[in-house]
Amino acid sequence: MEIKGIITAMVTPFHEDESLDLDSAKKMANWLIEKGVHGLFIAGTNGEFHLLTDDEKVELTKAVKEAANGRVPVIAGAGCCGTKHTIELSKKLKEAGADALSLVTPYYLVPNQEDLYQHFKTIAESVDIPFLLYNIPGQTGCKIEPDTANRLADVKNIIGIKDSGGDFDTQLAYIEISKKKDFIVLNGSDSLMLKAFKAGAAGSVAATSNVIPEIEVELYEDFLKGDLEHAQHQRDLMDPLRMALKKCVAPAVMKQALNMMGVTAGVTRRPVQMPTEEVIQNTKEMLDFYNISYTN
Repeated sequence: MEIKGIITAMVTPFHEDESLDLDSAKKMANWLIEKGVHGLFIAGTNGEFHLLTDDEKVELTKAVKEAANGRVPVIAGAGCCGTKHTIELSKKLKEAGADALSLVTPYYLVPNQEDLYQHFKTIAESVDIPFLLYNIPGQTGCKIEPDTANRLADVKNIIGIKDSGGDFDTQLAYIEISKKKDFIVLNGSDSLMLKAFKAGAAGSVAATSNVIPEIEVELYEDFLKGDLEHAQHQRDLMDPLRMALKKCVAPAVMKQALNMMGVTAGVTRRPVQMPTEEVIQNTKEMLDFYNISYTN
């Protein structure tokens, strides 16, 4: 399946005891697909991948893949700090049914660019599944330089990159690679969504589409039709949600909003805590702005 359009960076539902809620994950995936999103990106930053065990990532992938039932591609986060660990997890996620895997850069340690090249190349050559590189240096402390991405674009199975760096010049450099090679760019900064589509990004992995999928799907459809004025209107509509999400560590506000909307997301895993009463009130005001009904 082609990876393009609005791809939801899906949150991972947990029960009150912080255990994995697979039934709610299936329902959430189905709800998002029915709202029109073009793909699901699971076990990423907003999916609290850093707080999931390998076994939980496998079970989550199986559940979401079952719910998607071939309607949209399911991209699962496989990136770990070590090359060997990432290969082992990638094999398990392929067996679990993922359509593609995302490889975030190693975090805490900071490998150099040749280290990164060898890391990603070795993984891609070890597991026969499409891989997307994942650049998010603000969280990992490690950037995939465009020259490194250009070299990796020649590696079989590396089909593109998700860029959440927020530096549009870097994303433009990735997009230039995509114009010359079989390599796609997925924007990962919601604020840059329309700008990225205009520049040539194939899709946008959007956290905000957990809550307002229709607005972002319409933005993409407007872009395809060439109605850039209305697409910009849709892009501007995203800002109240974007501002609300910054009130807490991700994905606390997102989960609070979804729970209030009747889409069970459950709690965050500690040390991240759910919103305070003050932030909950702000969340209500944000949902009111979108005319989204909710329960207190």
